[in-house]
Amino acid sequence: MKFRQLFLNLALLAIALLLWLVGFLYLIQVLTGPKLQHPVVIACLGVTVLGTVILGTQIMYFLHRMLTLIANHQAFSTTSIVLVKKIRRDIGIVSLCFIFAMPFFFTVAQLDDAPGVVLLGFATVCAPFAVYILSQIIEDLFTSALNLQKDHDLTI
Repeated sequence: MKFRQLFLNLALLAIALLLWLVGFLYLIQVLTGPKLQHPVVIACLGVTVLGTVILGTQIMYFLHRMLTLIANHQAFSTTSIVLVKKIRRDIGIVSLCFIFAMPFFFTVAQLDDAPGVVLLGFATVCAPFAVYILSQIIEDLFTSALNLQKDHDLTI
């Protein structure tokens, strides 16, 4: 069990580092690149990147705390439900941040005369919403499991 927890924590750390790397590379590209042709589009994409980096790091921290609760055999507690709600809230905000990436995809599609890029952008924007719906289902499952555990504890 300790190896699995260590592996999952390392995976969370790697994902957080990857998020920060993407944010850092975006910042470097914007600051060192030539004069911006579409500053509003780049600013909207910056909102997406910044929101994803900050909230993604917070989500990784909450997931680390969830792993700690699971390791301590407290997976179905009120603390875990609070953490799942915080994770769901952050995923929802990231989903809204991804909407700001849509002007970037539209601009790229116009510049390259490639309408398929808009469809790719739409899929990229819809992916966090799907994760948000999944997180809502997980929150409901945790709440049901906690209620079942309370009922079970009362009957014994």
